[in-house]
Amino acid sequence: MAQLNPMIFLIDDDPIHQQIARLMFDRQFAGKRVVSFQDADLALAHLRDHASRPEDLPDLILLDLNMPVMDGWEFLDEYEKISDTLSKTIRIHVLTSSVNEYDLSRAKQYGSVKGYLVKPLNREIIAGLLN
Repeated sequence: MAQLNPMIFLIDDDPIHQQIARLMFDRQFAGKRVVSFQDADLALAHLRDHASRPEDLPDLILLDLNMPVMDGWEFLDEYEKISDTLSKTIRIHVLTSSVNEYDLSRAKQYGSVKGYLVKPLNREIIAGLLN
């Protein structure tokens, strides 16, 4: 990420995981803006509403798969429809507790997904994401 103050969207319905992830990013990489969404549809709405404003779009999205309102798969389906309208290229990494091979295989079918990570986050994973 060449930007001086990159933005990260954390889309996860678990507030405890969000809090832990925020603390880890803050401790390891001060200056990163982490914006949390408990509902994937709200993150999608933000992307649509700010499509022409690259400074309001994330550089990276960490996406949980299993969420109640809109799950990660539904988010990815909708994201694929709007990605060409966004004024910035956004990297998406699935961040899930699922170790199911089917989920990994399915995630690879989305061109926008650049990685598949299994919770919990750790220092090495975060360093790899931001380099």
